[in-house]
Formats: sequence, structure tokens, C-alpha cells
Amino acid sequence: MENWNDNYISWKPVTETTNGDTDDKAADDNPHHDDTPFLATSLVPRPTAWIAVYPATNNDFINSKSDGNDDENMQPLVALVEGYCGASDRPPTLMLGSDSLPSAILNGLRQNRVCTLSVATEREKNVVKYMVASTGEKSGPAKTFHDAKLKPCPPPIVLSSLSCPNDWRRPPAVESSPVHMHCRLILDEPLHTDDGDSTQQTDAPSMLLLQIDTYVIKGEILRAQSCLYPGQTTTHGNPDVRTITAKIDCLLLRPLASLGNGKFGSVKCIYHMRRPLPLPNGRKLALRNKNIAQESSDFENDLNESTCNNTSWENSSLWEIDQLIPVDSIDSESFSKRGDGESISYTYRLDLCCPLGYNPMKQVVCPRFIGWISTYEPNSLRNANSPADLIHHISPYSFFIDVARGSRPMVAFAACPRSDEFADSDDDESNPMIDQCNGVDDRKDAWRDAEDTGVFCVNLVSAELAWAMSASAAPLGKGLSEFRLMESDPSCTKNSRTQYHERIIPTSMPAPTIDAPFVSQSPMFMECRYVKTVKVPEIFENDSMYSLIIGEVLNIHIRRDCLETESSDDDVGFSIDIEKMKPVARLGYGQEYTVILEKMERKKY
Repeated sequence: MENWNDNYISWKPVTETTNGDTDDKAADDNPHHDDTPFLATSLVPRPTAWIAVYPATNNDFINSKSDGNDDENMQPLVALVEGYCGASDRPPTLMLGSDSLPSAILNGLRQNRVCTLSVATEREKNVVKYMVASTGEKSGPAKTFHDAKLKPCPPPIVLSSLSCPNDWRRPPAVESSPVHMHCRLILDEPLHTDDGDSTQQTDAPSMLLLQIDTYVIKGEILRAQSCLYPGQTTTHGNPDVRTITAKIDCLLLRPLASLGNGKFGSVKCIYHMRRPLPLPNGRKLALRNKNIAQESSDFENDLNESTCNNTSWENSSLWEIDQLIPVDSIDSESFSKRGDGESISYTYRLDLCCPLGYNPMKQVVCPRFIGWISTYEPNSLRNANSPADLIHHISPYSFFIDVARGSRPMVAFAACPRSDEFADSDDDESNPMIDQCNGVDDRKDAWRDAEDTGVFCVNLVSAELAWAMSASAAPLGKGLSEFRLMESDPSCTKNSRTQYHERIIPTSMPAPTIDAPFVSQSPMFMECRYVKTVKVPEIFENDSMYSLIIGEVLNIHIRRDCLETESSDDDVGFSIDIEKMKPVARLGYGQEYTVILEKMERKKY
């Protein structure tokens, strides 16, 4: 793929010049040369939710009403959020961009500090068409529940027992949604702070972090069962065999996935795909946890950095690499259309554990775009004598979303520290993430590489690349490349389960304008410049592990055969052809995925 640029259409943000005008040359080079937030139509699919707040001022309330009549008792406002994601499952935290919200919602959230998010589902598809963002807009309208044709559901009584400043008034949820998340705003992080100015302008984009105080999950999406996957036994920690009371069934949840430009996809099938597992002839080298190793009489030698970094681990013959395997659908005769579980409420600050037996964050915030992050290892970039000396890293992150749109779009992914004992120990000890007691850098590769090299690429995972994305999650040691593992002969993985999608072997190529690699077979990739890292605030001491790595999108490259032309009254633009791109999205638990293939388009009136 030497002439990769012949196969892609590229887009770069149009920034303002010093005199406030736009860069005309950049505009002429772009397929979208206006303020169209093309990121919102290329980063797909994205989780979608209804956000409700009380308005900050009476003017916000009046402007949101279709009849323009005042009401001395201001009613809550509701809007559709096309793009939010998890930032941390403990403490349960969501992230989204301020410019994904209409101004009335954002003003109310900033003043009142609380909101309610209700997962948007196919149950509201007849309402969604009135609430979506118009083509070229960053957010849809804010309306009262009455004008939006949605029924409000009062907040649970348990929220009154939480200590909240300023007598917060909790807004209602959307009655038809089976998942309600009652949240508080804990961070309003500025994103554009040029020239050392740390102040935030009112209309400047920021990243919003919402802590979930209480989940309310209705029994209609729950299936009563004692473990996630009945009949399966544990294999080196996979699959998940935790004792539970009920499972959240995504096919019963029926979440809407935003595709941008008024289009939505839906979850029609669930696939399982286990994380890569070391085969028996190599488990001694692959397992990083000494406690696990000591449980088996097969392990005679201690694990150490030398054995875990054995270069043979870049060969797929030592790994069991899974593929997308479809599971039963509720459309089969053995399933009902409604769950048989009991509705539950879970308040993180008050409850010792969730009644379901697991944290529900990853199961209800879906389907999630998978940010497949590719980077060069910093030491190899500094010391390489030739391109062959570069160490290429790539790994998947499903806590990933756009946090700024428009002329300076930005994305963020959530990463937690490495849990293995072989975290890098010879990097710059001035970095705050290095444990000053033992000099160990516990940042994962994508996190460390983005911060230390200043750049990274984001690759979209299509169905044909799903197996490779899974392979890239293998716990390789320092100095090893996941690309090398994926590029080894896939026929060596004798234990792979039945193939469903055609499998292609990904290859790494240098990005056009930054020092990072990209997947040449990916339908879409973004070149990003590292901006900052933000630690997710904790509730209890040491309960927050995640940090958010934020990058500014410099260029978006989309394969030509995955685009479709869209015409409006005065412009011709492009959008993603979801049927050709076939993006893989994460659902819940450790093994569930979906492929978004169908779309529901907004009706025109």
C-alpha cells in the first residue's frame, strides 16, 4: 500500500489565523471546508443518551419552549447527547465534551452541578428525529419534556440521603429508558489554554466529567442467572465466571448508536471474543502474575523481566487468538422479548457492592467506539538508526470519545496503570506517574508513548480487523511489538474458534505528518497531537485508577470506498457508509462486541 493517499480522503481542521480569518489554503484542501464537525460523523458508532437538567435562567427555559410562554415554575430541560463514554468504572464516571450539549443544557449543568442521563434506546426512536443535531451542528436542541414528547420519571428517594452542596435539585429521567444514571458534575476541564492562559472562556470547549451517584436499571433488560456465561469454566481468568444475580442483556436494552448527521445504528447481534490467551507450551513466559504462577506445579522458575520479554512472544503460535463468534439472539424461540430480573438501584457512595454482582458501567454505556491507539516506543524513536529499529505499539481502548468538536477537535481515552510487575523501570523519573519509591513507570504503552513522544494515531477497527484488535491486547513485555504478533502467520493459531468474518493481517505504516504508525488496512485513522493528561477524581481514598489522555486531531483519513456523498441545498459533503466500514464496537463484560451494520435515518419534515 505504498500510495496509501490515493485510497484515502483526508480532512484537517480549519483553524483561525492571527487576524481571526480562516486559513483559506487549508480550507481549499479539505472535503469539508466549513465548520462541519466532521469528527462527529467519522468517529462512529458512539453511545447516545438523554441528558436532563434544570435551566440556569428563566431565559434558557423560555428559549427552549416551542410556544415561547413563560412558566413561573421552570421545568427541566432534556436534550440528546450524541457521544459520551465511560471515563472510569470505579468511581463510576462519564466523560463528554461541552460542545456536544446545547447551551441551555450546558448552562444549567454548570450552575446546578447535577444532571440525569438516560440511555437512548429504540423505544424513543420516534422522538429522536426531533432532537438530533442538524447536519453541520455540534448538538441538537434543548426542550422541555412535554415539547420533546418524553415522559419524566422522578429521581429515586435515595439521592436525598447524599450530602450535596447548594441544595441541588435533581432532574428527572426519561421514563421509557431502562437505564437511568443520576450524576453530579465533578470536573469542567478547559481544553484550549493557549499561551499559558489557564482561564476558560464561556463558549470555549471543555471536557466534562460526571460522577454517577445512582444507577437505576429496570428488570426488563435483566436476565436472572447466577453467572455471566452458564456452563463455561474459567480458563486463565477467562471467561468471566463471577457470581451474579442477573445479566444486563444488550439485545433487550436496544441502545441507539449515533452515526452522525441524524443517522443511528442499532445492536442486532452480540459476538463473543476472548482476550488472547497463552497456549500451554508458553504460559510460563506469558503470565505476569507471580501468584497465579505459584498456584501451578508446572512453573519451576520465577517469572522475570527477561523471560516475559522473550521475543518469541511476538509469534502468534504461542497464543490462542479468538475471533468474533455470534451468540444467541432474543429473536430465537428460546428467548423472550422481556427480561425476567428485578429492577435494581445502585448508589456507589452508599452501597458496598452492586446488587447485580458487578459494576454496570461497561454494560450500559454502549455500543462504544474502540480507539485502537498506535504509537512508537519513545526510546526506540530517540535511538533508532533506521526505521527497522522502531518498536511499534498498538492497543485497544473502548473508554474513548471526542471531547471537542469544530475547528479544534479533540479525543480522549481512559487508561489505568499497568497491573503487572514488569512495568518499565528505566524511563524518566521526573514523570509524575513514576513511583518515586521504586522508580517504576506504571503507564501503559499508549499512555506513556503519547505523553513522551507527543503524538499518537487512532485507528478504526472493522470486522475483518477484530481478531487483530484482540491480539493487540496480549500482555507482551517491554520492547515487544503487537504489530509483530499480528503480522505472524495466523495459520499458527490452531486453537482459534470457528471463523465468522474474513480475517486480514494488519501492517504498520508511518503516519503522513507525525511520528506514529497507523494500520494501513484500517478504514479510518486519525493523527493526533498529545495535549494533556487528566486524572479522574476519586471519591474514596485510592479508588480512582484511570487517567484521561487527551489529544488534538490534526488529520482524519478515511478510505474512499467507505464514504458516501451527501447533498444539501447549498453543499455537497461526505459521510461514513456504515455498511462498508463495518465498525466493531464494545458492549459489556470482558467478551461482548457488536458490528454496526444497519442505520436508521432521520425522517425529513
